[in-house]
Amino acid sequence: MTNRIKSMFIGAYPMVAMGIAAYAGWEAFQTGDWLWLAPLLGVVPFLMFLSRVMLLRDVARTSGSFPGFNALAWAGVAWAVYGVLRDQGDPAVLALAGAAALGFGVYSVWYSRLGCPESKLRVGAPLPALRLRNSQGDAWDSESLAGRPALLFFFRGNWCPLCMAQIKEVAARYREIAETGTQVLFVSPQPQENSAALAARFDAPMTFLVDDKLEAARALGLDMEHGLPAGMGVLGYESTTVYPTVIVVDAAGVVRWLDETDNYRVRPEPDTFLPLLRKLAQDRPSAAA
Repeated sequence: MTNRIKSMFIGAYPMVAMGIAAYAGWEAFQTGDWLWLAPLLGVVPFLMFLSRVMLLRDVARTSGSFPGFNALAWAGVAWAVYGVLRDQGDPAVLALAGAAALGFGVYSVWYSRLGCPESKLRVGAPLPALRLRNSQGDAWDSESLAGRPALLFFFRGNWCPLCMAQIKEVAARYREIAETGTQVLFVSPQPQENSAALAARFDAPMTFLVDDKLEAARALGLDMEHGLPAGMGVLGYESTTVYPTVIVVDAAGVVRWLDETDNYRVRPEPDTFLPLLRKLAQDRPSAAA
């Protein structure tokens, strides 16, 4: 139920934020009352952030709770309260400023936190067998990973701009990753044609895999019911998606490192797992001996 409510919230919140921005901006222009700018402090930073991640897709991670943006939003509330107490402002300014601050607080603190998946992955344990399809539609089996380390990303889909930024970031560092002999794989439950289009964007031999009906994600406990924002289903995505997850598997198929974020805006940088990949590369010859 919580995820369903979150899905509806994120489907509606950007439109509400734009409505507050448009109304407050128009009132400020019409009346010349600068107090109407107070609600804008609560919505404009979010709208600027949203525009950037949707258009440029160059933000792979943010702070956990946007303390600066939240401070701006509540500064707008304080400004509105000051104006109303001095009988210089329309009470509607305070109502909108409060709604803007509350809405952004709900987004940054409540919506963004995904909770913990019921993961069956354990560091030090073998990676469970996975049956997937590649972006061409051919069957793929995790047994093909044997003999080389692997870096697996479970991502939500092309609709998620932070996922896209993360993939772009990994592609930019692919040469460093490839030097360790590590295979790079991205797994998503999205339609095959979406993964095929995504694979064609990057000049790096990364493998994009499709998790039909989320069978692999459910087997690993990484499925997230109603994780898709409301309204996105018209683009062909299923309402159930996955928790963004990064897994490092060694040449023997054992999970050596795992990141299961509880906040979709907080993801590991390549510099977090690259040292381990280099160590696995150094250990392989001695292991073979």
